[in-house]
Amino acid sequence: MHETSEHAVHQHAPPTSFIRKHIFSLDHKVIGKQYYGLALLAVFIGMVLSWLMRIHLAWPTWPIPGLDKLSAVGAPAGVMTPEYYLH
Repeated sequence: MHETSEHAVHQHAPPTSFIRKHIFSLDHKVIGKQYYGLALLAVFIGMVLSWLMRIHLAWPTWPIPGLDKLSAVGAPAGVMTPEYYLH
């Protein structure tokens, strides 16, 4: 009886690929690191957006690169106009 119960226990090897170990992990330590990384990413994105807003307040005619690709009508040559907020 002892031998059959011993065979019933299966040991799985730890995940070896990056996707299995870090993306689809159930380990609480890895999930904590994922939250930490996401929080840092959100902080950096927020900092960049706040810098863009402050630069726009200081120099309103300064062109923002790539803005004309988002809305050619409201941001000709990357300069934000009042029409930008209407679209």
